[in-house]
Amino acid sequence: MKSLVGLAPYLNKVYSQLGNENGKKLATLFSLFDSHVNSIVYQNLEIDQLNMNIRPNLDSPWNEITYNHLKTIIHYDKSEYEAAFESQKELVQSFQRGMPNMTRWCLPILYVINNDLRTIATQAGTASGVAVEGRRKKLEEAANIISKSFTYCITDRGILATSKKYGTYSMISILFRIYFKLKQQNLCKNILRAVKAADMPPLEDFPKSDRVTFRYYLGRLYFLEEDYAKAEHELNLAFRECTNKSIKNKELILQTLLSIKLMRGILPTAVLFKKFPRARQLYEKLATSIKKGDVKSFNVALAQSESILIQQGTYFAIEKSESIAIRQLFRKVYLILNQNTRIPINTFKEALDFEGLQLEVEEAEWMLANMIYKGYMKGYLSHEKMFLVLSKDNPFPPVAQVAQS
Repeated sequence: MKSLVGLAPYLNKVYSQLGNENGKKLATLFSLFDSHVNSIVYQNLEIDQLNMNIRPNLDSPWNEITYNHLKTIIHYDKSEYEAAFESQKELVQSFQRGMPNMTRWCLPILYVINNDLRTIATQAGTASGVAVEGRRKKLEEAANIISKSFTYCITDRGILATSKKYGTYSMISILFRIYFKLKQQNLCKNILRAVKAADMPPLEDFPKSDRVTFRYYLGRLYFLEEDYAKAEHELNLAFRECTNKSIKNKELILQTLLSIKLMRGILPTAVLFKKFPRARQLYEKLATSIKKGDVKSFNVALAQSESILIQQGTYFAIEKSESIAIRQLFRKVYLILNQNTRIPINTFKEALDFEGLQLEVEEAEWMLANMIYKGYMKGYLSHEKMFLVLSKDNPFPPVAQVAQS
């Protein structure tokens, strides 16, 4: 049997940091993706040897946590993801059993081990030969376990300064990520109700990373409910607070935020597009066509981006912004006709035909009525004479102003 002498430095570090209650250092020592993992893998350890060598060195629950961490490393290195999931699950559950005797210092460890469980569950579910239902089961099982970590945090009754309540939003971020992946966003409501009912510190007292992630998912929830004002508010806050170095995360926020802004007729600036190339690639043609009232180009750009927009869940929101492009087209007609306030409906039909919409005059009339109803235009329709009569006072109010009201 192989010697486990090589484990001694690792076990000594765990023992030392436990004595100091150094949660950040211990989080790295129990992470599946830290540099210590390579040195453990290199030793080519056998699982049967681990238990007897760890138990005498560490008290409960840390002996079980360490043992299961090493087991997970061995299984994960061999791509035995289901076995890795089981040992990581045992690790998290061992940690949960010890949580009543821990305070705030343990939270970095809590986040790492729960997030690693989510990662392994995802990989266990995508392994070859696993049916779709089996893939979901692993993530659902992980979510059930992680929700207990969330409960331990939110129900902590210790002194606020050392309370585990400060781990609440980091657990929420992991759970929301799973729920969105499983398309079970309705489960997020249970979490939000629990937060609302709990005696929690203000969100501003939590780490910036927790605030940004929570607001991002909250914004996406509002977006799915078509409560676009609240969605924009949360996503704006998330984008503003997200550090400028996190380009990838900012791009992720922009996927939903820009679709809302386009619906409101607020177009991204050239500066923003220059800073975020992925957003430029997806939204620049759409924004330009909206600004110009070029409905034909808008629909071409929409068709080109359809698969990506559907994948990120923003296609139907972007499709709604076609009405802004049509409003811009109608305004162009008004300007070309020297701001004449009496314009035949057929003139608008011809403009729409030119843009490839090919509508009957009655459909063009309905579009004009809809624009007036939404407040994008000020005036009235004379059905008898088939004329649009525009207000002499600001017949085309600013789109963003209309959308805000």
